[in-house]
Amino acid sequence: DSGSITLDEFMFGIRGALNSRRKGLVDLAFKVLDKDGSGVIDYNDVKDVYNTTSHPDYISGKKSKEQILTEFLSNFDQSSTKTISTSKSTASDGIITYDEFLQYYSNISASIDNDDYFELMIRNAWHISGGEGWSAN
Repeated sequence: DSGSITLDEFMFGIRGALNSRRKGLVDLAFKVLDKDGSGVIDYNDVKDVYNTTSHPDYISGKKSKEQILTEFLSNFDQSSTKTISTSKSTASDGIITYDEFLQYYSNISASIDNDDYFELMIRNAWHISGGEGWSAN
């Protein structure tokens, strides 16, 4: 018992669980990204989906496409847990499980009040067509 909580624990405490509509969208996005159907998302699943060539560090020559993609994957990785008191993280394993993906979008969901906007964000982020009204893309 360290006396501190992780950022994820804090966010869960204030946001609660995803509603069924948002969870369904996260499920859809995970299925779209898991190209090989392995049940996890890895480098090979996202290398053709995430465009690294517009990233400022790639443009400046500071980082390679592979480095940028690896950093991108680490954003979802729950093995790189950050605590509020230290903001330090452990190394990423480069594999995104369904639970990690769901946790990531649960955290984002906490700051989005409108279900339609959440849907639009998910659909635009992963190029998933569909939606109705202003959440259509």
